[in-house]
Amino acid sequence: MQINKNKKIAIITGASSGFGVEFSKRIDSLREIEEIWLIARREQKLLNTSKQLKNAKSLVIVSDLSSKEGISKIKKLLEKEKPEVKFLINNAGFGKTEKFEYSDDDYNEKMIDVNVKAQVMVTKLVLPYMSEGSYIANVASSAAYAPLPYFAVYAASKAFILSFSYSLKEELRHKNISVTAVCPGPAGTEFFKSVKGNKVNGLSIRDPKLVIRKAMVDILKRRSVSVYGLDMNLLRIISKLLPRKILAYFSSKVKLPD
Repeated sequence: MQINKNKKIAIITGASSGFGVEFSKRIDSLREIEEIWLIARREQKLLNTSKQLKNAKSLVIVSDLSSKEGISKIKKLLEKEKPEVKFLINNAGFGKTEKFEYSDDDYNEKMIDVNVKAQVMVTKLVLPYMSEGSYIANVASSAAYAPLPYFAVYAASKAFILSFSYSLKEELRHKNISVTAVCPGPAGTEFFKSVKGNKVNGLSIRDPKLVIRKAMVDILKRRSVSVYGLDMNLLRIISKLLPRKILAYFSSKVKLPD
């Protein structure tokens, strides 16, 4: 397959809000990227993201990554354009707090499809178009570091992404393609829009701009993980020291936002 070396692009999923918007603006500021593919379900919000880009062209791709059709749309565009992908930002994801026994089957299935399956499938599709020195960022969560009762499926999906990222980084080392797992804690995105104040369970709700500024530094330095904030880094350390059943027990005592 012949890649079009004259067309350097970035692909960002979940680009309609929150971290996706901030990633788009940060990558746009690098100036080396000629076009940014903005992928999400909500067209108007994608257009709003597009308007914030000052340097690169944008391609708005309305796609539901929980569906085969949504994945296929990206596959067909890659085959048609044959771009050189310098950045792949797997940001799409969602979740909510609830008791697993009362959870909705369709919601759980879609969450797994977006949080896990879509990241795997999109990465597999994009890899043949990535050249030496390219970057992959998989947005996981601080939830990846501990089992979270009442957030069980979401936390497990992010633990998958963390493990997947470490493994993929080693596989791609010989190609000099870097993989970074971004593991943010609570941030001022749509995920925590119902929370009043600037804290949740004693944890500061961070500014998405600061989280992604740190993430881009870590990505460009080819670090394995990006964690913003002293509290989240402390959680990361504690998760390495305590058995998972103990982490799950203490996590069950924490009231998470609805």
